[in-house]
Amino acid sequence: MNAIAPVFCTIVPPHVLDKLAQADDPVVSGPARRTLEADSAQRTRRRLTIAAGPLRTAAATEDAATGTPHRTIYDCRNGTALPGTKVREEGSEPGRDATVNRAYAGLGSTFELLLSAYGRDSLDGAGLPLNASVHYDREYGNAFWDGEQMVFGDGDGEIFLDFTLPVDVIGHELTHGLTQYTANLAYYGQSGALNESVSDVFGTLVKQFTLDQTADQADWLIGEGLLAPRVQGVALRSMKAPGTAYDDDVLGKDPQPAKMDHYVRTSRDNGGVHINSGIPNHAFYLLATQLGGKAWERAGQIWFDVLTGGDLDIEADFADFAKLTVAAARARYGEAAEHEAAVKAWSQVGVPTA
Repeated sequence: MNAIAPVFCTIVPPHVLDKLAQADDPVVSGPARRTLEADSAQRTRRRLTIAAGPLRTAAATEDAATGTPHRTIYDCRNGTALPGTKVREEGSEPGRDATVNRAYAGLGSTFELLLSAYGRDSLDGAGLPLNASVHYDREYGNAFWDGEQMVFGDGDGEIFLDFTLPVDVIGHELTHGLTQYTANLAYYGQSGALNESVSDVFGTLVKQFTLDQTADQADWLIGEGLLAPRVQGVALRSMKAPGTAYDDDVLGKDPQPAKMDHYVRTSRDNGGVHINSGIPNHAFYLLATQLGGKAWERAGQIWFDVLTGGDLDIEADFADFAKLTVAAARARYGEAAEHEAAVKAWSQVGVPTA
């Protein structure tokens, strides 16, 4: 396995917040600027932590690896000191704070998908405790995995609502931790877009698993319910139709491409990691809907096999990942429908598998 090198990963990409920070309305631009500043401070902290020595991670013990979650929720009380005050721990009853309860439930749903569908005991496979902090900062418009834990903002109420509302946002960010402990994909360019896409894939699988949906019943939206009523849009991203999640005067237009013909070359957002992730996202959607049934079973199993198989290079590009998914489909299912569907899905988005 590659050496663990955690990165600071947010659900809302910097280019979206940059757009909001330029809005004429200070009610919109103010929170966006503060969110960008908070994110920049966290990125600096992450770089300094890595430079200073090995990252301290809440370690699993032999007793912890029992196939049961170990969740702790903290309340930052609109401050930025992490983790904050402990407000709920594993096995305790729900309290009055709905945000705390949603975070607790979302951590559990992600843990349960990994365990029941793939036999993996938490993010590291050894019962890693799952910690999350809520009510981070004031009108903070993001959620992130910082290499150690989850953090959720309350949103500004104008563009973004509470970031614990969509369970796929929780699943998305926790999957950055799963990737950290497995393939450890470099967070730049196509490998970074794969990193983001894998989080979208397992984020939507957590949602579909929680709702017990089949692939054709799912909406394939990432962050549905996160955007405030004033926003012209339905979610942050669409795996079914990348580029259509929002088209708003203030937020801008969803820039995600669905095919390699429209691949975006940019130096922003770590080389467009949140933008070009639309291509492998769409490939997974095509595979899952072609296979039908529960997407976490066959399509998700193929993606999980590649992520955890040990053959995925830290700087893999889309073609590398696509070839491994085709090989994984063949290894697990033989020359059957799963293998053919994987080849077809990547072909439809313009990524070679031969």
